[in-house]
Amino acid sequence: MLVAVSAAVLAVVALVAVAPSAGAAGVVDHKRLAKQVATVVAPVYPDLHIAAVTCPKGIKRRAGAVAVCDVNAGPLSLEMKVTQTDRKGNVTVESTQAVIPKAAAEAFVRNSATLPAQVDCGPDPYLVRPPGTSFACTATFSDGTRQQVMVAVKDVAGNATITQVL
Repeated sequence: MLVAVSAAVLAVVALVAVAPSAGAAGVVDHKRLAKQVATVVAPVYPDLHIAAVTCPKGIKRRAGAVAVCDVNAGPLSLEMKVTQTDRKGNVTVESTQAVIPKAAAEAFVRNSATLPAQVDCGPDPYLVRPPGTSFACTATFSDGTRQQVMVAVKDVAGNATITQVL
């Protein structure tokens, strides 16, 4: 049997300031911004290869402007929210999704069970989910019975709660 508990699966959010140069006419240089986002993201996910980062063109240089850059990290597609903190083009970069290692998710479910269980949360090495969404894991017990466990992602840090056992 499984019990519902709340615990942090893994904190993987980074909030870091970088200073991209501005292009002509008060527009942030999107290529340079993409390189700097890659520089910020790589140490947060050291076991993922950052293959490419794409940021939108035409981001106006003004405090409070927000853009979303897409990060291709091997088999994963990550979104990074970039918010300008001033008119000079300084920004903060933060994830819009939780990036939860499969092993951490499986350990969370296994440690929440009242009986020993083998847990499988799917084939992907990471579960990338925005807050408010869920993913399913299967718990198999020594007698062969199985239960599907629904895990809800609470925030980008990877805090999660078991919401349902079927």
